[in-house]
Amino acid sequence: MVVGTVGCGKTTIMNVLTDALFEIGIPHKLNRMNPKSITGQEMYGMMNTVTGEWFPGVFSEIWKKCNDKKNK
Repeated sequence: MVVGTVGCGKTTIMNVLTDALFEIGIPHKLNRMNPKSITGQEMYGMMNTVTGEWFPGVFSEIWKKCNDKKNK
């Protein structure tokens, strides 16, 4: 995760890192999202206090998909 103010170089840092990973033979894909466009619960997930059921958020689902060994 890269965070910072506008114009501080976040995109450049991620592009350089991604290029470096490809150069050493480690393919890498960036997943970008704008956290200001959704609530914290929509991003990370939330627990239903009545049923105790967990509802994953967008970030949780992306993280799960990217780390699923079956997809590699």
